[in-house]
Amino acid sequence: MKTLKRLSKAGLWMKALLITINILFGGGETAYAQTTVPDRVDVNINTNADGWYAQPWVWIVGVALFIIVVIAITRSGSREF
Repeated sequence: MKTLKRLSKAGLWMKALLITINILFGGGETAYAQTTVPDRVDVNINTNADGWYAQPWVWIVGVALFIIVVIAITRSGSREF
């Protein structure tokens, strides 16, 4: 079994310093609340998406292929004795 490497006092202080700096200055990703309220919010749910993913036949073919792959994987792993 390998033994763990012991840190020297300088290494421990350096590690503690880095952790402290990370805690103190690592808050750059903090999310702040919205301070003003917009007068009007316009949400349009009718986007007229013309992408390939919006076509029903693409979803049907994708689901069929997924089912075929799942069946093939599960059946190839079975062994009869």
